[in-house]
Amino acid sequence: MITIGRMAERYHMLPHQVEQNATTYDLMIADVLATYERYEQSKKSGKYDPGVYKYTTEELMAINERAKIGK
Repeated sequence: MITIGRMAERYHMLPHQVEQNATTYDLMIADVLATYERYEQSKKSGKYDPGVYKYTTEELMAINERAKIGK
């Protein structure tokens, strides 16, 4: 519901309009955007904790490759 509310606010729509018209891809993109905005705000406010992000770039790339080949 929070994602639908954020999308409604951003696109100047009523929540029921978002619910009727948004696809799951729209909802996923809105969630990723909200997470990134929260990340950026934490860096600016000095509350950024790199320990929260437990995967290195190499580990994420390996996970992505395993997903591509279906393992």
